[in-house]
Amino acid sequence: MSDLPVLVVGGSKGIGRAIAEKFLSQGKKVGISFNRTQPDWLQEWPQEQTFAHSCDVQSEESIKEFWAAYKEWSGKQCGILVYNAGITIDNLTISSKTEEFDQVMDTNLRGAWIFLREVGHLMFYRRKGRMFFISSVSATRGGRGQLSYAASKAGLEALVRVGAQEFSRVGVLVNGIAPGVIETDMSASVMEYVKSNQKENMLFDRIAMRRVGQPQEIASVISALSADEVTYLTGQVLRVDGGYML
Repeated sequence: MSDLPVLVVGGSKGIGRAIAEKFLSQGKKVGISFNRTQPDWLQEWPQEQTFAHSCDVQSEESIKEFWAAYKEWSGKQCGILVYNAGITIDNLTISSKTEEFDQVMDTNLRGAWIFLREVGHLMFYRRKGRMFFISSVSATRGGRGQLSYAASKAGLEALVRVGAQEFSRVGVLVNGIAPGVIETDMSASVMEYVKSNQKENMLFDRIAMRRVGQPQEIASVISALSADEVTYLTGQVLRVDGGYML
């Protein structure tokens, strides 16, 4: 995949930014999607090496518009897709709203399925490619108030398994990455709650490495799995969680 551009959906910050910058540092051309505001950090990289375009992954029309713009920029080439778009709207089930459940599902799962279909169509006929979908340990061990998020990520892992069966026969590998507690904007409120209630030890006792992870550590795993030498790994969801699930 070394000569083909990369697409990171949800690449403006956090884990997505780390993944995009990891590939950029290797000299690859990288396109990213962002929700509302184009990230300033892109200015640190050569303009001809990057592509950025807004995309509302809850809207199929917006996805198709984004995908068309990306293909025009890349010359209809995509060697690696990373689907990192995701949101969480935590609430106890009895207090949840249907529209909030739908927002989480549309972002975390439906959008991923549309990108699997659209990017997969291109990769299928070119008979090569790598697709990574960012899940979460919550898919297996969701907490109270996380029903929609956990269900969406569990669905995403099923998408990985079935997607691998459909695409791997032509050389397109489909895998998932399930991070543990990673220091990002999404986890900031959780970490603030943990600290304010003096529950750091309770959290760290569940993590074998006794610390939260960094976005760059997820990026490094995806970069390693994208190496041309990795050719027989597909349909897997790798937990990158510092031992949280042990």
